[in-house]
Amino acid sequence: AGLLPGQAARAQPAGPAQIAQAEEAAEVGGFSQETLKAYAAAVLKVQAVDNAWQPRLTQAETAEEIESLTRQATGEMIGEIEAQGLSLRQYNAITKAAEQDDRLYDHIMTLLAQAR
Repeated sequence: AGLLPGQAARAQPAGPAQIAQAEEAAEVGGFSQETLKAYAAAVLKVQAVDNAWQPRLTQAETAEEIESLTRQATGEMIGEIEAQGLSLRQYNAITKAAEQDDRLYDHIMTLLAQAR
């Protein structure tokens, strides 16, 4: 069942507002905008935790100390990810997908730039 003759000609083109709404609602790389915004926020938090722990890790003198500090830093990072409403599994899945999907990667980079 196709369009009736002349029906396509009467279809209204989408305006800029409709296109923006469609893009906002659309999934990118199989992830919702809401999830990707949470991911971008989590990435920034994880980077902040990493930056805060780096000096302590560089000053660590023993393997045990490095392991302990790494465990603490990782725990904080996971806490920040979960505070954004994501599981570690979701966070890692988005990271992996972005490594293989240029459109998703570019979209995430745009979200990160907006969030900074």
